[in-house]
Amino acid sequence: MKYKYETSTTGNYHLLQAHAKHMRDNPTLAEEVMWRHLKGNALGQRFRRQHPINDYIADFVCLKAMLVIEIDGGYHRNSATQSSDAERTKTLAEEGFQVLRFTNEEIIDNPYIVTLKIKKIMEERMLSTQNTDTSSTQASSPLLGRGRGRCLIFSAPSGSGKSTIVQYLMQEHPEFNLAFSISATSRPPRGKEQHGVEYFFLTPEEFRKKIEDGEFLEYEEVYQDRFYGTLKSQVEHQLAEGQNVVFDVDVKGGCNIKQFYGDLAMSVFIQPPSIDELRRRLLHRATDDAEQIERRLAKAEEEMSYAPRFDKILVNDDLETAKAEAVALLRDFLSLN
Repeated sequence: MKYKYETSTTGNYHLLQAHAKHMRDNPTLAEEVMWRHLKGNALGQRFRRQHPINDYIADFVCLKAMLVIEIDGGYHRNSATQSSDAERTKTLAEEGFQVLRFTNEEIIDNPYIVTLKIKKIMEERMLSTQNTDTSSTQASSPLLGRGRGRCLIFSAPSGSGKSTIVQYLMQEHPEFNLAFSISATSRPPRGKEQHGVEYFFLTPEEFRKKIEDGEFLEYEEVYQDRFYGTLKSQVEHQLAEGQNVVFDVDVKGGCNIKQFYGDLAMSVFIQPPSIDELRRRLLHRATDDAEQIERRLAKAEEEMSYAPRFDKILVNDDLETAKAEAVALLRDFLSLN
């Protein structure tokens, strides 16, 4: 399907042509941010920016999903007339398009949530074009689709037992079909590490370019030019393969991933019973000196303030009990009961 500048007058044609070029050359901050999350095939389908639909210029259009995205601003048919939201919605609906509208603030403040909303609507519209004999279960879960995996996010202060619990789940419960997300890093490979196996190895310049293009779910610069992050494209590939993807990340990264995937993800905060107990565990571990332990405890107090933002809080007072509770959480979330 192709759309051109089809207007009733020559004057309108030249106006729309000039208007579209001007908008592409002079995007707002919100449009720049939105485009980083839409360009290429970041959401699985191609989007076009400032694309004509008859005598209307949309901010962003996905022709395959028949979806229009509008951001705060003026939308003109000609130099004298501006159509209202209701008028544009009606006109575009007659062409078969659905319109999503976002404010500048929504996009700039939290592009991940906006992207998730767009993703959900896209997949709903793509499903609606499939054969009507698609099962009701599949149709009722447009984000998941048949055979699509889910995301399991684990965060915790150092010494809370997170790694032990995650390794137990992966090694002792193959029915969960768990797989770690493969992260990207700007450090060089060590020993026999291979690109795409242990990590995706990028140069600092390549990493920064992907940050600019909005290709990461989360990332961190641990010190100058040493980056670690999670690529959206890799996670999407693993989910499409039916893997339930495990994220072992810090609290901020965990919150970002949860915001992006919404109900497709379960975030679990593993918490020690108290700071005093955490201090005892760190001392017993005997891998850090006293100064390092105090730094870890200070960081732990900050991390624990994020616990209410997670779906589930698992208090690791007794390891075997915590393991059993983790299994129950995954069984419920993955509907394996």
